[in-house]
Order: sequence, then structure tokens, then C-alpha cells
Amino acid sequence: MPESFRFSPLLVVAAVALEIQDALSDWPHLPRTSFPVGEMITVSPRIRVLMTGVGAIRAAAATALALQSQPWAALLHVGVGGAYPASGLPVGALVMAASECDPQAGILTPDGYRDLGGLGFPLTTDFPNRIVFDSPWADWVAQQVAPAPRLPFATVQCCSGTNAAAEMMASRAGAAVENMEGLAVAWTAGRFGVPYAALRAISNLTGDRDRQQWNLPMARAVLARAVRAILAAVNVENGRDCS
Repeated sequence: MPESFRFSPLLVVAAVALEIQDALSDWPHLPRTSFPVGEMITVSPRIRVLMTGVGAIRAAAATALALQSQPWAALLHVGVGGAYPASGLPVGALVMAASECDPQAGILTPDGYRDLGGLGFPLTTDFPNRIVFDSPWADWVAQQVAPAPRLPFATVQCCSGTNAAAEMMASRAGAAVENMEGLAVAWTAGRFGVPYAALRAISNLTGDRDRQQWNLPMARAVLARAVRAILAAVNVENGRDCS
């Protein structure tokens, strides 16, 4: 792990408690600080958890408030997500983000979809509103969770609850996993110069709601094991016992 990560704090971000609480001992009694948006939980002097709330608006605002509160070495974004059926990912799989994108922000024209760059207001340099994660921090996290695949993610505000929507979003985004906060947190971290990495455990398949496969308890358990392993490794790198 690079020196900058070894000696500086880590911010772990999740939308809601059920995505992170199983990974941490003594969750109900950990110290908490409320922001106008979001809540910060102190796990140890070098590890804190931010719960942002669901959706990109809450996620971006809470992440910005947390990142301006002190310097951070890196950010680990964790949660559950839906797999696009064409990805072949089963419920309960652990996946790491190779990239995040927003395949909805932009405009639909007679010639097809254009992202924010196509409107003249680019959010990122890649279509569709995509950020690629290739930092040493992301590489290190990938090593800790191997052999979990590293695949493209898509951030949406309207989840794909029909087969047609799932097929369209998967195709437009070139993504395997759908979530509601990833790009918001990743983009905000980038504005603050904080390296970003993300993990999602697959809780369901996207598509027609009455045919979706769901197993939230399994996804939570898989995610908790991965987060515990990463936090233990971070503590070892910092010469500390695992919290």
C-alpha cells in the first residue's frame, strides 16, 4: 500500500446502515456525528463510516460535507446492487467497480442518447458520463477481494424494474451492475482529490419486478466479509490491531 494510504484515514461510504453494520462490531455503540445530510460513525482513529442516505443527491451532498471535514487518504464505497441479467452475475456475487457512469443524465434525441458532454456540459471525459478507477488504491482493494471480478457499474436514479429498461441501461452503459449512488460519490471524491474504490454485493437481478431474484441477507453477509477483510488489512498496514 502506498505511504499516503498507510498513514492517513480511510472513509468508508454506504447509503444505509444495513449495507455496512454487519461488518463492524459494536455497531449500535460507535460514536456518531450528524451532518445536515448524512451521518459519520467513528470506527477507529483512522477509519470512519459515512452513511449518506439513498440516491445521488444525498450521496453527493453528504460525501462533500465529509470530505471537507478533514483530509482523507482514500474512500471505499460499499453497498448492495442489482446485476443486469446479461452480466451473468449470480445473486450473492461480490463485484468491484472498474468504472462508474450515469447512462440517464443527458438528452434523448431522434439520433439517440447524448450524455452531458453531448449537451456541452461534460461531467466526465468518457461516455456516458463515465469515470474509470485505475488508482493504486483501487488496485490494492482489488487485490484484497480477489477473485471478485472488476466490472463496469452504472448509477441510475430510476432503477430498471422492467426487462426492457434493464436491457436498455445495460447496453447504453456497457455495465454489469446497477446502483443509485456510485457516480455521485466517485465524482465528489475526485473533486477533492481522494482516491475512490467501490464494492457491491449482488442482492438481486434487474428486470421485471415480479420475476426478480432477491437475497438481501446473502448479499449483506458477502459484503460484510469483504469489508472486514479490507479494514483488517488497512489496520495491519497502519501497524494497528483490527477494530
